[in-house]
Amino acid sequence: MQQATATKEDQDTGINQRIKEAREALDWSQEDLAYRLGVTVETIDEWETGVRDPRSNRIVTLAGILGVSAHWLLDGSGEFGPTDTANPAEAAKAQLDSVRLKLNELKLLLNDIETQLDAL
Repeated sequence: MQQATATKEDQDTGINQRIKEAREALDWSQEDLAYRLGVTVETIDEWETGVRDPRSNRIVTLAGILGVSAHWLLDGSGEFGPTDTANPAEAAKAQLDSVRLKLNELKLLLNDIETQLDAL
């Protein structure tokens, strides 16, 4: 991956372009990133095409998995390229955090469904 200071062009592009640029720099498909992040391919596509932005709780995890700084991902400032947190252990931790978050969301959904069933 290239190491460079953010340019005016980086700052003029949106988060959607920076997500795509970082993913392509790793030679990953949308499927690869979706798998690592624990989201659907459709979600990655929506982020990259600007249909919607990633939720704030995904930004740090996404940056860690892509190996870029969260600042660069959000606004194009700072470095594009490996960061101090872009080592395999940090990427694995970011992925684990993402899975734990997803698990908690599913537990809440399950509790809601059980409550609805009990009310019937």
